[in-house]
Amino acid sequence: MTAVALDVLASIRRHGGDVKMIAPDCLKVRAPMDLLPDFVRQVRAVKPELIAALSAMASSSEVADKAVPATDVRWWQRRFTAKTFQWLVGNRDWEGAKRLAWGDLQNEWHVKHGRRWPIWQCAGCGQLIGGLEAIDLPDGNRVHRDPIDCLIIFGKRWRAAASAALIEFGLQSPSDDD
Repeated sequence: MTAVALDVLASIRRHGGDVKMIAPDCLKVRAPMDLLPDFVRQVRAVKPELIAALSAMASSSEVADKAVPATDVRWWQRRFTAKTFQWLVGNRDWEGAKRLAWGDLQNEWHVKHGRRWPIWQCAGCGQLIGGLEAIDLPDGNRVHRDPIDCLIIFGKRWRAAASAALIEFGLQSPSDDD
């Protein structure tokens, strides 16, 4: 998708409008009446790119919960683009939307392919949980409740693993934190 197409979609959404596919080759532009003619002209100029992006968003949403091979590079790249467009809603800028989309992809990768520790082992420090209080995490892993460092270490570890996998797929992290 071209930068011009991204700018058009972002501008429309910033002004409270939207562009939706209503047929395989047909878009509908919704925008404030005073801006609608200008936005329609801009959308027509980048229509093929917008159709491609909106199609990718729709198809990636439909298959998000299906099994995706860990190495399906194109799927992850399309998913990142689609998620970024979804996060543009709400007057977000492009970079902010990319950061939120990246976090979504990290979570998806971790749920699908992240490491699972045995129930008796802390996913943070690696020690036995034994009779100590533990936090049961949504991914099936467990960490010591005290100290909180175990939860923090685990969070940093799985996000780093997810980021490394996504970067291997050719995606570029939107922040320097990964």
